[in-house]
Amino acid sequence: MADDALTDHEGKPVHRVPTLPNIAGKWSDMKEKSMLSNKNLDRLGFTKYEKRGDGYMERVAGKEGPKTISLDD
Repeated sequence: MADDALTDHEGKPVHRVPTLPNIAGKWSDMKEKSMLSNKNLDRLGFTKYEKRGDGYMERVAGKEGPKTISLDD
């Protein structure tokens, strides 16, 4: 803070760009992660499958549907 303001960088002029702060609101990445968590999806009655291998999926959230889905079934 005691240094002078930066005026050039590698021979090119530098200027300040005012920006708004990032606030984690309703549509933020942080909120999306918690809304799509396995625990929340299970609570809301959704079923979620995740790929565990080539042609194999396993249920990670929810109680309805088969525990696993594979091409061999």
